[in-house]
Amino acid sequence: MRVFIGRIFYYCEKIKKHFLNYYFQKRYVIECKSIGANVKFNGISKITGIDKMVIGENVHIGDNAFIRAEGGLEIGDNTHFSRNVVIYTHSHNYNSEYLPYDNSFTYKKVIIGKNVWIGINVTILPGTKIGDGAIIGAGAIVVGEVSPCSILGAAKGKEIKKRDRDHYNLLESKKKYGGVNGEKYEK
Repeated sequence: MRVFIGRIFYYCEKIKKHFLNYYFQKRYVIECKSIGANVKFNGISKITGIDKMVIGENVHIGDNAFIRAEGGLEIGDNTHFSRNVVIYTHSHNYNSEYLPYDNSFTYKKVIIGKNVWIGINVTILPGTKIGDGAIIGAGAIVVGEVSPCSILGAAKGKEIKKRDRDHYNLLESKKKYGGVNGEKYEK
């Protein structure tokens, strides 16, 4: 009996995922700024700012993608994404009124060329430009410019920039901190 009930729940979940995927596929196609033929959203993803996305033809986006496209996102033809890909086109403003950040954002467009293959668990940060034919390996964090036909793999994290120390110290001395979603935090 337990096996029978387990199978019922399994098939109900499968049907639910199928209908949700169908719904989001149609919704994304309607809301996208521009979208080519044969674009597939394979699974359920979270996409915001879709009205700022330009997607070429034959693009496949894997299950559980998390895309924040408010800063603008262009994806070239024949580009394929594996599961769990994260793309950000904006970031909290850390040079603002509170520490570690406030509720304002900085926006930087992300451009992904044609014929690009993006592996599982890849994170693409604001302002990134990935050249045509590049391959981004599993778990990579991508920032900056990736030249055409490059193959990138996951690497150990390294410092990429420093905060403005004077600005940091000023906000720290005034005890100006950001709370939930960067709103002003008051004790």
